[in-house]
Amino acid sequence: MQQISPPEVVIYRRPAQLLTLAGPAKARAGAAMSDLGIEHGFSVVTRGEKIVWLGPDSKLDVNTLGTDAQVRELDCRGQVLMPALCDSHTHLVWGGHRLDELELRLRGADYEEIFAAGGGILSSVRQTRGVTDEQLYAQSLARVRRMQQTGTTTFEIKSGYGLDLQTELRQLRVAKQLREQAGVRTVATCLAAHAIPAEFRGSQQKRDAFIAGVCEEILPAVAAEQLATYCDVFCDRGAFTPDEARRVFARGQQLGLKPRVHANEFGHTGGALLAAQLGAASADHLLYLNADERAALKQAGVIATLLPGTSTVLGKPFADGRALVEAGVPVAVATDCNPGSCAFESLAMVVGLSCYGNRLTPGEAICAATHNAACSLGLHNQVGRIAPGLDADLLLLGTDDYRDLVYHTGSPLVDTTISRGRRL
Repeated sequence: MQQISPPEVVIYRRPAQLLTLAGPAKARAGAAMSDLGIEHGFSVVTRGEKIVWLGPDSKLDVNTLGTDAQVRELDCRGQVLMPALCDSHTHLVWGGHRLDELELRLRGADYEEIFAAGGGILSSVRQTRGVTDEQLYAQSLARVRRMQQTGTTTFEIKSGYGLDLQTELRQLRVAKQLREQAGVRTVATCLAAHAIPAEFRGSQQKRDAFIAGVCEEILPAVAAEQLATYCDVFCDRGAFTPDEARRVFARGQQLGLKPRVHANEFGHTGGALLAAQLGAASADHLLYLNADERAALKQAGVIATLLPGTSTVLGKPFADGRALVEAGVPVAVATDCNPGSCAFESLAMVVGLSCYGNRLTPGEAICAATHNAACSLGLHNQVGRIAPGLDADLLLLGTDDYRDLVYHTGSPLVDTTISRGRRL
């Protein structure tokens, strides 16, 4: 009989700063977002995939860790030890690229203008439909590996570049492959209502037929294969109206798919209020919000997910993160990694953009990209904090002050990414 080796024990000793994010498991808002639970002179012990101990290094007794385990010690002096990043809004399963649109935008073309001409999302739909399953998986895995190198271990992945039954299922199956074959922590979202595909444009009758297909064909098939946890709709100008989105969400909820909402990217178009009415897990983009909309999000407990990379790429205004924090709305930050409006893969860099663009403080931005992001995905008891019993998803930074992630935005400060106790 083959003898199974005990899981490795790793001791992370005396980092200059340990960001525990200690506190309640629920999403944090207001002043609580700045409290990172910073400890000095502490050490952290992991065993296999889990965190098993943290406390003052002077109280660590190596003899209590078990003689059956291989113990490895890492000297973390001069470094920051913090939770790994959680990217709660990505579209990272797609085929092809849209490099030509990058040049068009830089020459002055507007996102909505490109979309109306058949580019944008519809271009990626054509390319994604045209690649093989093997190509789709390989391209997506390559993106994931690059994102892991910059500190992210958890990924929400949306479909939405299929807009037909076959390709939507293919995208979500790739997300499942990434989880089951590559060992990546993923949470899948069906975004079949991302845009009206070319073959359903031209009349209200065709438009209604597409929405009916999403509700009665795509969503039931996704639920039957258990390919997604969430349902999303691009509820905005040029995409879907609040009434259309409400119809899709109602069907998704009947099938057990919880709502997330693309909202208020192009104006006060009803998406944020719809998210509040539904008690959505997240309302994302939010470039245009007034006091009443912020109050509704707070009252409903909706997490506001900011995507500053998209504002940077499209030359759009930045969502007012400072107003959201002051209004008591819990805030998350994500990359929105996608083939057109933001192909940024480094959430560590986007954390910096959320400070310079959305006016978050470094502490708020760290909370937004770790604990609050995990909360928006229902993973608050797995990742986002450093506490016994949680997964050992950690980052070691090559600096003694976490604020350098913002001060030196874009610099390669992520020294080591650890996912479930394994160095990536």
